[in-house]
Amino acid sequence: MRPATLYRLSRHSDADRTGRWRPERLTVHTARVSISGARKTADTVHVYETTDRDGNNLHVAHVHYGRGHWDNGAFMTEIYEIPTAALLEI
Repeated sequence: MRPATLYRLSRHSDADRTGRWRPERLTVHTARVSISGARKTADTVHVYETTDRDGNNLHVAHVHYGRGHWDNGAFMTEIYEIPTAALLEI
């Protein structure tokens, strides 16, 4: 079973630069806790059902933190990829 994967992207409004981080592997439990916490603090949280390239069912969560959450000039976007089969095992 493939673990959940987290992708992060930040963009600073005061400069023309974008920071990217390598994908992080995390447990499905950690991803669920992070998304649940984000529902209380983030500007937007959207969860989509889709399939990956191999046809496996996948949930994609898009979490967007606006300016001022991390620092005054940046916003942060987190994208979680969670295999649907792993969600059903919990």
